[in-house]
Amino acid sequence: MSIKNTYPDWVEKYRGKGQTIRKVRDGYGLYKCTSVYVPGARYPKSKQEYLGMITEKGFIPKKSVSEHPSYIEFGLSHFIWSNFKRDLIRSTFNGSEYVARMGVVYYIFSAVNESLIPLTFISDGHADEMIRLIPATSERRIKNIAKKINQLMDEKIKDKEDRAVLEALLRCCVMDSKNLSAQTPALPEAASEIMERHGLKYDKI
Repeated sequence: MSIKNTYPDWVEKYRGKGQTIRKVRDGYGLYKCTSVYVPGARYPKSKQEYLGMITEKGFIPKKSVSEHPSYIEFGLSHFIWSNFKRDLIRSTFNGSEYVARMGVVYYIFSAVNESLIPLTFISDGHADEMIRLIPATSERRIKNIAKKINQLMDEKIKDKEDRAVLEALLRCCVMDSKNLSAQTPALPEAASEIMERHGLKYDKI
């Protein structure tokens, strides 16, 4: 007779039919259990698929990778928004967050249109409204935001080589637009060192 391990209620509530839980170092792993027929074998083979981690804060699904990923820019726009969001919104005519985000797109791609807006994380959840506002927003207003970003970058990173290296590294930080909730690009160590040296941040998402 097999004995079923029992765990605290906050763990057990995530156990579903055909699933098992295993205690691991960082919490409790949740697994889906299935039996697979193996030709020539006397008994079916048991197979466990890892689903995610259970912690006291909740269930954390396993990170997955799309079979056909569609990459978008992440690092530079996220850095700009982490450090300059307040200044950029204040610098718009009516404090429009959408116009500020459009300025970030312009800074990264040197243009703003309905094809480019979805290609950066700064537009995630805001793309439709940003695209709708394009005809009603003068190019000059958007360019002014991009100029403000350039000014803020100069003020915060006075070493030109540091700035060039940081921007290049951040432009290489991309993410799969089909799987935004399951992964965050790793920040290169050199980029972290430059940010620390100049008192800049890179907010978690």
